[in-house]
Amino acid sequence: AAAGADARLDAAAARLRALLPQLADPQRAQVLARRLAEQMTLVLQGSLLVRYSHPAVADAFCASRLDGDWGHAFGTLPPGTDTGPILDRARPKDLRA
Repeated sequence: AAAGADARLDAAAARLRALLPQLADPQRAQVLARRLAEQMTLVLQGSLLVRYSHPAVADAFCASRLDGDWGHAFGTLPPGTDTGPILDRARPKDLRA
């Protein structure tokens, strides 16, 4: 449902689809199971964020989880990420600007 909304998400979905034929080999499937589960999770998260979240939050997720070589730890977002909406989501509602 999010196809075409973000090029990084589209590329991650294509990488996921490329893994699927490799599952025909039971030995290869066992090796790929965790990678496949992780990729499925990231693509689903990206899809949901692109469709339903603040655009800056979706952009930060796609940049840090689906594109490039960014770390998975907090604080490893790429330069230029609009962190304001991300921080606003983390603040209690009564402290939001």
